[in-house]
Amino acid sequence: MTIPYGDVERWLTDLPEWRTRLETLKVELSHIPGLAQRFEQVAIYGKGQKNEAILNEVIRRLQAKEIEIPFLQLKIEILQKAIGVLPPEERQFVEDKYEHKLATPFLLERLDMPPRSFYRLRRRALERVYRMVGGKDSVLWLDDRFFSGDER
Repeated sequence: MTIPYGDVERWLTDLPEWRTRLETLKVELSHIPGLAQRFEQVAIYGKGQKNEAILNEVIRRLQAKEIEIPFLQLKIEILQKAIGVLPPEERQFVEDKYEHKLATPFLLERLDMPPRSFYRLRRRALERVYRMVGGKDSVLWLDDRFFSGDER
């Protein structure tokens, strides 16, 4: 079985961004009632028409609530559970390298291990994460574009 190390590293690197995106979406959802109220009151350029930009924003936020937020929560939960069951040394490595974004030379010094052992540890940790998230059948393979309102 071939392990896509680069993809697993990308997932781990993206995890903090996913958490931030999830919190941002939750904050945006708390503003929907006020936004909808403005939609009723605002007219475009005095022509008495409702502001479509506000309506589109309300729709985007409701879609986020129904689609993007549950998808992000699932991805975050899957990766966090996989990281949580790693042996302590591997878990510390994953947190330092991908969540705290520490540079490899600094990690080598901090872990006090030769480069060869470091890369073996990296490889072992990434293989375990890959297997624990479901391998080639993992939901993490699904493209974010299908679950967000953003046109990329």
